[in-house]
Amino acid sequence: MVAEIDLIEEGNWKLTMENNRECYHCAVSHPELTVSLFEHGFGFVPDANNPEKVAAACRYGTLDADMKAAWEAEGFPSREVEYLDRRATGFRTERLPLDGAGESQTLDTKRACRKLLGSLQTAKLGGLSLWTQPNNWNHFMADHIVTFVAFPVSPGRTLVRTKWLVHKDAVEGRDYDVDKLTAVWRATNQQDGMLVGMAQAGVRQSGYEPGPYSPLTENLVEKFTGWYISRMTAQLCA
Repeated sequence: MVAEIDLIEEGNWKLTMENNRECYHCAVSHPELTVSLFEHGFGFVPDANNPEKVAAACRYGTLDADMKAAWEAEGFPSREVEYLDRRATGFRTERLPLDGAGESQTLDTKRACRKLLGSLQTAKLGGLSLWTQPNNWNHFMADHIVTFVAFPVSPGRTLVRTKWLVHKDAVEGRDYDVDKLTAVWRATNQQDGMLVGMAQAGVRQSGYEPGPYSPLTENLVEKFTGWYISRMTAQLCA
């Protein structure tokens, strides 16, 4: 581990998780993250009346299919495996292509650590995402790993702990620069914290009424809430 940052979000932990489980907000709220990360890989489907967004989604779809086929042929499992709301320990994993150089979640889309993980020989392996219920998500690139966990602190506060890991033999200053390695997710976490705080302030208003999730862009959020309800129901009925 080369870095660890704790961030207190001013919101209930379930809002933290709902914010994490969709990318409808990514293009507007996360300029650093979406340099490399495609919003379409996390459930965002553009409005058919927006030609620019539709074209971007088509480009992503072609890249996704081509890269997954290449990775699978090389022995790197890449296709989605999803049990977010069908198991007590729900999870979802999928290897997704990255934009630009396609090497890492960095501001220039290139590897942030010269020494790749394990015995990997190529950096262009996209990003392997792993989500587990109820409070964890992770991004595995060829050069480094970013892991996150959300801890409830109180009904209205959540601690999000982020860790960055590189190869055990990588040397700071020679193989990687900590600021470059952590830049994207330091910015993204701050942005997400602000969004969660705004959501918490909104649900506290007397006029707040919950609405339906979008079936196109928020189905993974619905799977999180479905999992939560099923686990609470199982405990109440035990």
